[in-house]
Amino acid sequence: MTAKSIGFFLFLLGCLRAAIMEEIYGMVGGDIDLSCISPGKKHFDLNKISVYWQTKNEPLKTINAYIPGDDTSQYIDSKYRNRTSLKLEKMERGDFSLHLSNITIEDELELECIVVNTSNTDPLFRSPVNLRVAANYSIPVVEAPKKTNDTEVTFTCTSHNGFPKPKIYWVNKTDNSLLNQSLQNDTFTINEKGLYSVSSVLKITWTPNIRIECCIENVNLQQNLTVQSSFLLSQDGSTDHHIITTTPNQSIPSGKTSIITLFIIFGIVFVIVLVIVISVRKLRKNKHHYGDYTGPQGNRQMAETTDYI
Repeated sequence: MTAKSIGFFLFLLGCLRAAIMEEIYGMVGGDIDLSCISPGKKHFDLNKISVYWQTKNEPLKTINAYIPGDDTSQYIDSKYRNRTSLKLEKMERGDFSLHLSNITIEDELELECIVVNTSNTDPLFRSPVNLRVAANYSIPVVEAPKKTNDTEVTFTCTSHNGFPKPKIYWVNKTDNSLLNQSLQNDTFTINEKGLYSVSSVLKITWTPNIRIECCIENVNLQQNLTVQSSFLLSQDGSTDHHIITTTPNQSIPSGKTSIITLFIIFGIVFVIVLVIVISVRKLRKNKHHYGDYTGPQGNRQMAETTDYI
């Protein structure tokens, strides 16, 4: 591969890197740093650049900005004043990351960091970020089952103050089979902070020994909260109700790019590499091509003709 082809390939990879939408996870009420790092240059004269953090989609909102000699607080959306900051010493080193504090549900947005050359207003680079917000649900509570008749029993599972909207599953622990969701009735409520609470009512056929599990899934946290409930028939004919709670994994997913995006990127890179390889082969073929092979006699005639030129 020629140096020119390598340079072109690296340029395309740089463009792909700028197009990657990085996902970053933040907890409601917490703080987070939204990454924006220069892909090449590591030193910047802050008198010659401007920095804009804004929403990526309409309506555009300015989250924070830096303009030499200008008080940018007037441009910042009122919801983000006194909640965001940029560090001048870091920006000089090519780090334009934004610190966001007291995260709320409304902060779940696609954002973009844009660094601009003030002399001609041309963007030096862009860095998109998808901020995903989450809040832990409370440990689910399963109420003691109620036997409404001789053929049916009812379980209720509740959990509060989480985000995003959860998924609820009921599992039959005798064979670990997922119960049909048509057997459950889920009710969701939202409080003034935008956090969800859920109450799921399960009605199943009565059997002497029942073991079920309620599972609350938080997609953004990749977290499952589970509670097992057992409804056992004792030898004297009475029933005992037992609860087993599974401690959840409280870790927060690290900033990442979605799998679909990665597949798209790898596909684009593969196509680019394929095009470059084909182009290089054509160049080599054109460079060394003297005509179709016609056997020893044809090659000798070509050599004789060349001698007379």
